[in-house]
Amino acid sequence: MKPDFNNMTKDELRQYVITHQEYKEAFYMYIDRLKSNSSNKVYSNSLSPQEIDKIVTNHLKEKQSVKDYLKRIF
Repeated sequence: MKPDFNNMTKDELRQYVITHQEYKEAFYMYIDRLKSNSSNKVYSNSLSPQEIDKIVTNHLKEKQSVKDYLKRIF
């Protein structure tokens, strides 16, 4: 009997995909969930190392800014 992927949490589905790599449907369902999460960003695999470094640096700066803001208000 096939599991109901729609009722699995993202973490449950991820674990299922890892342990049942032959089930392509589960894999595609997991990818669809990742894409639908607005906080995830997908980047081209043709980025240069410099572009990747810039993206990561900017992400870390944004994250630090949020932490600093939260410290100030709490």
